[in-house]
Amino acid sequence: MKIFIKYFTVISLLYIIVHLTAEYISSKYFINRTFNGCLECHDEMNGFEEAHSPEKVGCDACHLGNPNTINKDLAHKEMILIPGNLSDAQKTCGVVGCHPGIPERNNNSIMNTMSGVISVNRFAFDELEKPEGHFNVKELTQSNADNHNRNLCASCHLGNVKTEWGPIDELSRGGGCNACHLNYSKEAFNGLNKYLNSLNKKENFPKVHPQLNLNVSNNHCFGCHSRSGRISTNYEGWFETLSNWEEVKNNKNYRELSDGRVFQKAEADVHYIAGMECIDCHLSLEIMGDGNLYQHMDEQLKVQCTDCHSKESKTISYEQLDLESKKMVDLRKSNRENEKFLITEKSNAPLINTYVTSSNEKYLVTKSTSKKLKLNPPKPICTENKAHQRLNCQSCHSKWVTHCAGCHTEFDPTLEGYDLLDNKDITGSWVEYPSDFYVDYPVLGIRKYKSGEEIVDTFIPGMILTIDKLKNPRKKIFKRLFAPTFSHTIIKGERSCISCHNNPLALGYGKGELTFSFSNGTKSRKTELAPDSQKTLMNGLINKINFIPHFERRKEDNLPKDAWIGFLKTRGETSTTRTYTRPFTVEEQKRILLVGACLNCHDEKSYVMQESLIDFESVLKRLSKKCFIDKRME
Repeated sequence: MKIFIKYFTVISLLYIIVHLTAEYISSKYFINRTFNGCLECHDEMNGFEEAHSPEKVGCDACHLGNPNTINKDLAHKEMILIPGNLSDAQKTCGVVGCHPGIPERNNNSIMNTMSGVISVNRFAFDELEKPEGHFNVKELTQSNADNHNRNLCASCHLGNVKTEWGPIDELSRGGGCNACHLNYSKEAFNGLNKYLNSLNKKENFPKVHPQLNLNVSNNHCFGCHSRSGRISTNYEGWFETLSNWEEVKNNKNYRELSDGRVFQKAEADVHYIAGMECIDCHLSLEIMGDGNLYQHMDEQLKVQCTDCHSKESKTISYEQLDLESKKMVDLRKSNRENEKFLITEKSNAPLINTYVTSSNEKYLVTKSTSKKLKLNPPKPICTENKAHQRLNCQSCHSKWVTHCAGCHTEFDPTLEGYDLLDNKDITGSWVEYPSDFYVDYPVLGIRKYKSGEEIVDTFIPGMILTIDKLKNPRKKIFKRLFAPTFSHTIIKGERSCISCHNNPLALGYGKGELTFSFSNGTKSRKTELAPDSQKTLMNGLINKINFIPHFERRKEDNLPKDAWIGFLKTRGETSTTRTYTRPFTVEEQKRILLVGACLNCHDEKSYVMQESLIDFESVLKRLSKKCFIDKRME
């Protein structure tokens, strides 16, 4: 019994000692987080922004691993070297207490699914009847269309894993949260380069950590968005050419991108000139998604020009903001007492870098530089006349787009290629041969909303191409598809009336010349025009107009190389990359050309043309016998 008591006493004492020691260690190191095994080895690491400092969140909040040991193998077990990729963002960035729900939204974002790219590509390859449906880049097959995407396009999605250290640049693709939020200071960048080029990696391990913050610059967007619609290059005032860099490298009006493409200087977007960056317009709900799945990029967009440039103001107070918006406002310290934020018309999403004063003056403050810009309302000509009610803002204010008048895509089974989805080398690759780039005004056409409303929108040649198919090399596909675009080449003024009404390119006929045949001078008769003077005049006018195309006609459809439709002809919805867009009907073309005929004699600033903006039908009923249009009806 005495022995038992003796052993029990010893065991109890040992238990008390162990328990007290554990309590001391726990309170000293773990609960207070003064102990961090990561910093025992990386104690010189600095450069963190406050929100992600080890003192606030520890190293393991982002990199996982085990911070409670200084044993290297145990500490690095299950560690994530580059956190923020969507493949593991739910375990790092998206945990409760950090940014919950954001990774899930990103997973459904069009920037991750690439749904529109997939449907349009399959439609072009005759693998879909219409360019619609919900698709995900992770589910690409090895069909002709999907293989083409895997080979040339599939890197530009947020789920593409970032596997190497380094800042986001022109060649960066994917990276999840890193794609927008990763920033290297000069010291961090130099430290990384020294480490990568060093033979002694341990001694030269980087001491300055990159930051993950709200400083989302245009450079973050540039890489992916310099492709396809060339939005990022357009915005800065550069259009793509087929020039050889060696021939133009000494000309300051040219630049070479990191991928070897050569661009020429053009007029930059007025918002870029004012100092605005992409995130000054585009919301987190657009960039990171709102959790919903969308078929095409334009469906996910929340903002439109009239959200900032309108007479009326839809506003919201700070107290009414959602939690995410409040957090952003607090982080940017952009709340202004007694002033409200603008909200978007489409979804009531707050524009947290705007505010409206008590006198209804509207301002935008740039997110990176805090530059204050006044938001002007549209001019009366934009809102107070009947003639342009169907036009959206960019149809008048887009200065230029890049037209690609044709390309050829073919599969070479012997060429070394790369699978951008599986990230591996392959044998067999698709090759694209572009031709005839030129810069001009966008083409105009019609977009139809779910409400049934139709507006005039801007378009570019999306795919005027021939495809040599993979599995049947002797069969060729020819497509002539135009795509709606917001090309981000907005100017302060507006395009001239003639640039629409007397421009065959704007109507969809392609680059060329419209010629008007004047009467030979015989006496004009006065015509009874009521009740439909426009229709009567249009029918009499058409035989007097001729179109001379700049480019030769394609043998496949007898249309000029860069055309969308034939002269005074039209095509159906299958001529576009969206089921809700179309070219002008023949009747719409006639109405546009009728105004073009007037502009042959009357200056667009003249009284008669200004009056026609208000009531064109009334103006037509007062035609003089000397009127050029009236003579066309003889």
